[in-house]
Amino acid sequence: MTKLVHFSPRTELSRMQRDFDSLFSTFFPTTASDESNEEVVSWHPRIDLVETTEAFELAMDLPGVSKEDLTINLHEGILSIAGERTAHALEETDSVVRFERPSGRFYRSFTLSNKIDEKGIEARQENGVLLVRLPKLEASRPRKIAIK
Repeated sequence: MTKLVHFSPRTELSRMQRDFDSLFSTFFPTTASDESNEEVVSWHPRIDLVETTEAFELAMDLPGVSKEDLTINLHEGILSIAGERTAHALEETDSVVRFERPSGRFYRSFTLSNKIDEKGIEARQENGVLLVRLPKLEASRPRKIAIK
């Protein structure tokens, strides 16, 4: 019996782009700049950013990164998150079959909206995910107006 597989050029192009991005990031690492120093970063954690009526909620995948290895800064409306994931230590007799999980330094920065209450920003780490809650200022939240 023959199995038909649906061909999608978009899927194939996306896969190729990911492969090229991975290849080039290995040979040409990017630099992160914050005002104190400029350092080479070797990977970029994936994020989700969701806007609710109350806040912006950022979730960043950081399995294997402890909170002691993370730095979160807010300066002039830019939220920056930096850290490091250390590679698995190998014994001299170990032979690598496959390494897919990135390790080394990372850095992400986000320009915040002027709708954010900077004093109310909270961060916590849960099951390998960094969760940052950026509450909106009261004046920028939607409100219902009563009809008289």
